[in-house]
Amino acid sequence: MRMISKKVHLLLLVLLSMALSSACSYDSEEAVLNGDVVNMHGPVYNYPNFESFLESMEKNEEATVRIANYTLEGDPTLYNLVFDGTTIDLEIDRSKNKNRGNDSAKTNMTCKDIVEEVGQQLFVYTLTGCDSSVESFTILNVAKEQEEEHDH
Repeated sequence: MRMISKKVHLLLLVLLSMALSSACSYDSEEAVLNGDVVNMHGPVYNYPNFESFLESMEKNEEATVRIANYTLEGDPTLYNLVFDGTTIDLEIDRSKNKNRGNDSAKTNMTCKDIVEEVGQQLFVYTLTGCDSSVESFTILNVAKEQEEEHDH
């Protein structure tokens, strides 16, 4: 009887730890369903949401967007961008990235603009004029063939 009780307790402990660890994660499927722009080292999901953000910026209209960049291990780094009509506030949220090392869980900065750089295979979107130790910060890379599928 005692042996069964220990096995049940062990099983409950394992199930509880699995539930808690999954509750703390933010997987890509959930991010896509939430409308986040999701970069999984390939296609960028919900890219039109990013395009809408850029269009609002061009019109000096307030806008927000969240970009979820995932590591190869599946851990997200979230970029929460808020445009107030003049500047872009960026919150970098690494709290769910288990491999962030010594990087702080959250970092905030204010930037003046987003620049689109055209490479051979990628469009690279970089925040510029930032009030942090780095003046520019890359937030998204999009394959040219994917961006060409969308109207500008």
